[in-house]
Amino acid sequence: MGDSHYKILENDKYGRYLVASKDLDSGELIFTDTPFAFGPKPDSPPLCLGCYCPVENTLCSRCGWPVCGAPCEQAPAHAAECQLFAQARVRFQPVDDWTASSPQLDCITPLRLLLAREQDPTRWQQELVAMETHSAARRERPAWRADQVNIADFLVDHCKLGDRFSKELVQQVCGILEVNSVEIPSRGGFSIRAVYPRLAVAAHSCVPNIVHTILQNDYQVQVRAAVPIKSGESLHLCYTHALSPTMLRREFLMESKFFQCDCARCADPTELGTHLSTLKCSKCDNGVILSTNPLDNEAGWQCTDKNCGFKTSGAAMRKMLAVVQAEVDQLDALEPGPAAIEQREATLKKYKSVFHPQHSILLSLKHSLAQLYGRVEGYEIDELPDLVLERKADFCRLMLRVLDVLIPGESRMRGMVLYELHAPIMFIARNEFSAGTITQEKLKERLQEPIKCLEEASRILMREDPQSPEGITGLIAQQSMEQLKASLDAL
Repeated sequence: MGDSHYKILENDKYGRYLVASKDLDSGELIFTDTPFAFGPKPDSPPLCLGCYCPVENTLCSRCGWPVCGAPCEQAPAHAAECQLFAQARVRFQPVDDWTASSPQLDCITPLRLLLAREQDPTRWQQELVAMETHSAARRERPAWRADQVNIADFLVDHCKLGDRFSKELVQQVCGILEVNSVEIPSRGGFSIRAVYPRLAVAAHSCVPNIVHTILQNDYQVQVRAAVPIKSGESLHLCYTHALSPTMLRREFLMESKFFQCDCARCADPTELGTHLSTLKCSKCDNGVILSTNPLDNEAGWQCTDKNCGFKTSGAAMRKMLAVVQAEVDQLDALEPGPAAIEQREATLKKYKSVFHPQHSILLSLKHSLAQLYGRVEGYEIDELPDLVLERKADFCRLMLRVLDVLIPGESRMRGMVLYELHAPIMFIARNEFSAGTITQEKLKERLQEPIKCLEEASRILMREDPQSPEGITGLIAQQSMEQLKASLDAL
């Protein structure tokens, strides 16, 4: 395995990119990669520099930077910086609020990249020097000044590292991180960032054909084909949240990755028929409101019904999305309980006449509801009436239809949705059998679908880290499938 599955090519549009060098099956492992460096993301609160769990007032006995205890003082990732801070006598300055983001930690991951460069100059030369940093564009932004003060000046002047690193090099490393790092889950539950030299070469598409899994032991990444891929086809990751509307995806990519996406999905006002950006027209019943040119965020939006003629501006759309998204973000902050369900249902009702039923905002509410129904007090799965079980199943099926188009193949999200779908189908069938409306033969037939859901869910999710929520669900899916087959055989 390894390099035989892919090769690196170069062109003007993508720079370096990956293509399959043989036909790949869905789920096939293409390569694994180890991070060149990993550590806190910008704007993190103080986290333990060994395991990344939040800390309060606990500092390393040797260097005085945040760690949660003795085992993490010994963590390999913390060793080199610990020695360096101790020698320079530069300590973490105590903060008033240990939950607020702490710019002091912004220097950690760039420093780790610089130290890894000294440790492994060959890998740095072969894999990192060629990485895109967009220095000219970054120089125009406020973040450049902040990096200059909090990172470059801090490391070179304050920590007296001028004989080892120049400020230009520090800014180059900041650029490598900004443009190429990926967000990964950590053992401490906070997400951190890592640079994977090979994964970073994969080009972006808003309809990806590869998936990646992070294993917690050493943050190794496994990259697999999500769908069957033909030899010579490009390997595409999605660099942004794939279920965001086009306007927000493109703004994010421009802001964080410095390019304008013009993939087939971005160019289509209906987002390949999924309608993640589409609004209902309040002026007429026949039309829907679409962007007149999705590749221009300033373009106008108008009703598709020629007789209606309703128009609005890109700016008005952006403003409305921001307002409603803020409402949804507040719902996402609620503890999982009855209120989390009831308030989401109320929000769905409120915006039902504004957005297409598959609009990204309504889709995210429906996705959350699909996960909450059957899991919170007052809404336990064995107490849900058939009508609500149907609703849970409908939301899951809607998610799967959208995923088939936008995140096709064997993705984590697909695995999790299939797992959610098996329960309502199973309970509806059992309820109908208890009520005497279906025969035992029919029950057996109807239970084949939840078995299929569990089979596919476990196959996809068992590839995840066994300690991750997805990995744990994969194991449960496999056990549930075996139990369900056994109970069928006993019928």
